[in-house]
Amino acid sequence: MKRDVILDTAARLFAERGFNNTPTSLLAKEAGVAEGTIFRHFQTKDDIFFTLINNVKTQLISDIEKYLEVRGPENALEKLESVIKSFYVFVKKNNMEFSLIFRDAPTRYGQRHDDVFLQIKEIYSYVTNYLKESIEEGKQEGIIREDVSAQDYADMLMSTMVGLVRAVHFGFIDSSDDILKSVIESYTRLLTTK
Repeated sequence: MKRDVILDTAARLFAERGFNNTPTSLLAKEAGVAEGTIFRHFQTKDDIFFTLINNVKTQLISDIEKYLEVRGPENALEKLESVIKSFYVFVKKNNMEFSLIFRDAPTRYGQRHDDVFLQIKEIYSYVTNYLKESIEEGKQEGIIREDVSAQDYADMLMSTMVGLVRAVHFGFIDSSDDILKSVIESYTRLLTTK
C-alpha cells in the first residue's frame, strides 16, 4: 500500500517538477512516509523512475489489447486505426506519466543498454510491430498496396504518432479528435490500393 502511494506521489512530483528537481525528502513528505520507507521499497530514486516507466509500458500494452478485443476490427485497416486510436487515447489519458517519458527520460537516460531506455523502446517496438502486422495483413487482404514496406510505414506512422502526442503534451498544438482523424485518413490514402 505504501509502495503504491510512493509511486503515485513520485509520478505526480516528477511530472510537475522533473526527476532532478524532486528530492527524496520532498517525495517522502508529500507521500506521508518517512524517507527511509522509500528505500525499504525501492533501492534508489532511479528505481522508482524505472518502476513508473515499466508500469506505463505494462498498462499501455494491456489497454491496446483490451481495445482491440472490444472493438473487434474486421480488417487490417480497422486494426491499424484501432491501434493508432488506442495509443493516442492512452497517452492523453496518462498525460502525467508520459511527461516522464517525454521530458525526463531523454535527458536522464538514453544509453542503449539502460533499463529505462529499453522499457521505452519496448513501448515503441510493441506498437510499431502491431502497425507492421496490420499493414502486412492488409497487403494479404488486398486492401493495402503491395509495394508498401510494412516496416517503413509502421516506423513512419509510429514516429508521426509520437510526434503528435508530444506536440499535444507540450501544448504546441491543441488536442482534438480532428487531428487524429486527419492522421488516420492521410495514412489510409497512402497505404490503400484504391
